[in-house]
Amino acid sequence: MSVFLDIAVGMLVIFLLFSIAVTGLGEWFAQVFAQRGYFLRMGMHRLINDEAVYRRVLHHPLIGSLYRDRAAQGKPPSYVEPANFALAIAQVLLSRGDPVADRNGADAKPLSVEALRAALRSPALAGSPVTMALSPILDRAGNDLEAALKGIEAWFGAAMDRVGGWYKARTQKVLFAIGFAVAAICNVDAIEIYSALNHSSALRASMVSVGQSVAETGKIGDVEVSKVGERPLTDVERQSLQSSLATLRANGGQTLPIGYACLSVAFKPDSATVAQARNPLEVCGQELRAMNASRSPAAWLLKLIGWALTALAGTLGAPYWFQLLSKAINIRGTGNKPPKPQTAS
Repeated sequence: MSVFLDIAVGMLVIFLLFSIAVTGLGEWFAQVFAQRGYFLRMGMHRLINDEAVYRRVLHHPLIGSLYRDRAAQGKPPSYVEPANFALAIAQVLLSRGDPVADRNGADAKPLSVEALRAALRSPALAGSPVTMALSPILDRAGNDLEAALKGIEAWFGAAMDRVGGWYKARTQKVLFAIGFAVAAICNVDAIEIYSALNHSSALRASMVSVGQSVAETGKIGDVEVSKVGERPLTDVERQSLQSSLATLRANGGQTLPIGYACLSVAFKPDSATVAQARNPLEVCGQELRAMNASRSPAAWLLKLIGWALTALAGTLGAPYWFQLLSKAINIRGTGNKPPKPQTAS
């Protein structure tokens, strides 16, 4: 039981470290390509389902001002306040329902529930999907403008919850793809790591020591596990993760099977490897060719499965693995209570 728990702790440490790296890369990808913003815009487009109204909402100052450069141009914002959306679409509907004011850029009628109902009945909005969606909300609100705006906010919020589900599902696929690429490039094979931990008590002991430290501090390197996923990793945090991984790879007199031999040999400055250091890609190419020649198709299939298991672990997120690690450490630390000291009679 103790050996199994030690192996479990070691695997949890690896999965935690891997999840932090994959999540950091995923956050960088999401920010560079403005994935949250594009999903927000897609959700708003499907929600309004009226091209003319949708375009006017994007250019409304309450929404357009959230763009960095120009309204509706460039990377979209990742969040829109529901109250601002409700006011923006209400004012757009009033303008859209008054063709003269809309055409001349004049001010629309004062905002009220009756004015909104009249706008929805106008020829420009009659039969529009947004009219069919908002009419029941206005009917339920009676003549209470605040209730009507709250209803529009709830309508928007429910749609954004669905968008959040779409984004999460897509993010899981992206994280798996990133995780598989990282697992293959860095050779993080869950099956091989399990085998190494199973055969080395020294390696298990070193991994348990790291696991206890992480569970107590809530940090691995300079990375706070509770804040993983809120933003991309900083340079300092990335360097600390690399240092933590380097420590894990050579602890307890054993080498954790992560990475490739060429990556450590090719960059050594000693004279024995200086010729190899000049061309690390050639060294790695030779190693990969040798691996390919020595491995059977069945062995490569097992390697692919190991990488896929690691990638799947990366999609579950660092908080998930940290919670399991903390529980495993607590279970491992629970043993028979020491006997009470005898008192002199």
